[in-house]
Amino acid sequence: MKIREMILITLSAGVLLFAGCGAGQKDIAKEEGDPYVTASLFCDVNFWEPPSWSTGEGTITGDITEKTGLALDITVPPQNADAQLSLMLLNDELPDIISLTDETTISQLITSGKVWNLEEFLKKYCPDSHLLKSFPEDIKKELIKRDGGWYAYPSHMNSQDSRKIWKPSSKFFEDWTNYNDNNAVIWNRELLRKAGLTIEDVQTEEQVLAAWEQVKNMHLDVGGEAVIPLLVDGKGYSDPTVKFLEYTFGAERVDENGNYRDILLQPEAKHALLFLNEAIRKGYASPEQLTYENAKIKTLMAKGNVFCFIGNVANSGIDYTEWVSSGPIFSSGGETPVLGKNLRAPTGWLGTFISKDCSHPAQVAAWLDYMSSDDGLLFWSFGYEGSDYHLDDQGYVVQTEKGEKASLDYGQTGQGAWWMFDNFSWERSVLPEPKKGSSAAAEKEIFTAYGSHERTAGYDESLLPLTAEDIPPESEEGILDAKIREYQKEQIPRIILAESREEAEARYTEMTETLNRMGIDSVDAYKNEIYQKNCREYGKSIEKINVTVQ
Repeated sequence: MKIREMILITLSAGVLLFAGCGAGQKDIAKEEGDPYVTASLFCDVNFWEPPSWSTGEGTITGDITEKTGLALDITVPPQNADAQLSLMLLNDELPDIISLTDETTISQLITSGKVWNLEEFLKKYCPDSHLLKSFPEDIKKELIKRDGGWYAYPSHMNSQDSRKIWKPSSKFFEDWTNYNDNNAVIWNRELLRKAGLTIEDVQTEEQVLAAWEQVKNMHLDVGGEAVIPLLVDGKGYSDPTVKFLEYTFGAERVDENGNYRDILLQPEAKHALLFLNEAIRKGYASPEQLTYENAKIKTLMAKGNVFCFIGNVANSGIDYTEWVSSGPIFSSGGETPVLGKNLRAPTGWLGTFISKDCSHPAQVAAWLDYMSSDDGLLFWSFGYEGSDYHLDDQGYVVQTEKGEKASLDYGQTGQGAWWMFDNFSWERSVLPEPKKGSSAAAEKEIFTAYGSHERTAGYDESLLPLTAEDIPPESEEGILDAKIREYQKEQIPRIILAESREEAEARYTEMTETLNRMGIDSVDAYKNEIYQKNCREYGKSIEKINVTVQ
């Protein structure tokens, strides 16, 4: 999902070539009187910006169509995607291809029986597909455990078995796997310099607040634009921004007895909300930031007048060489920063499904096979050899300036746009260790600064009950859990936008009291049963790090 700015790729000898089903299906389309057919694709990631599908020669999308016989009509709802898809499901009007992040919607889709089991689908329409021969078994096992069958093609594959198929090229990528996290606090190098500060000056909570205050009072500008001391992650802030602050201040998901406990009920989570409230009250971040779309965040970051950003760096569109992460923000209370990472084989951020009512299954199968193949990944990720990249004398591929721009402008070019097929293990098996000072090296330093810090304590987040499989949305517990999560989502902005610390604390107390009345204890007890079962199944548990002294 990250936009690549300059990448060298090792072309391994074992590259899987595009299976023959694609070319065959293109011929089928021609026999029907057209050079290609069109399928519909629906995606619930509202900040994804797919290109308009051109079938012209010499375009990424056009050459994908040439190879597979398929063009796409893409729908990305700006909001309420799950409700729109549920209505389509009810009316038997499913899109041909469906890429989803929402676990509840995925569960509804599987339960409906209206999407293909991928093994059956590929055996029928693309029997030579590489996916039937070399798909990571541990990921397939987890998908089957979640869905009852292999229905989804998962994005961002990275597991023990996927790393056997695509081995990491260096320790650089092993560290990336072990410590990477998209959510971070990052600082503009040039503005740090102008403020007379170094990264060592923004390590603690007190130092960070002081740095924001200093920059605010300096009235700096960049190109006539006033410097913004802090930018949060727009309308999606309640996940990446708040989550980072909860973790860095030590909020955990178990209590002192080792039982599951909702993170918002932890005192460290309250600390995180009050910290963000202080940042807004003192004018370091404006309330309007909480309404910004991702495109607005990228625009602001590109202007060079943002001093500090807290959120999902992968969606910020930055030049990584111009930024640096300070790792954790150390709490004034001395709590240990924590980081939950899913150590189980992942089931993907995006899952892609094929409707059983798909009008052109043969072409869709060819497309699925090609886009996920080594050949296809190389093409749609990096474009055309000779213009977008060239081979060096060691067999590596170096992006040209044109190729770098095409990757950055993926919404227009389609190069690097197909997030549902991103494959971390593949990327990290074909990339050599970047040179020091390169964009890729700077990117890795930013994404691992928090997790690799000697004081950060990691735990296996996959033990927690986080999926629709754990809590069926139609169950009594699932319905109550959904109500609780919606209420929490409504209360977070009320707390951080309070006009005083006292008001923020009062609103937090009001929220916790209401949650107790709603029955959060019973939901937590239900989730704890699942958590304890997972602990027994996988032979490990989460150790409480920050014990509250009564």
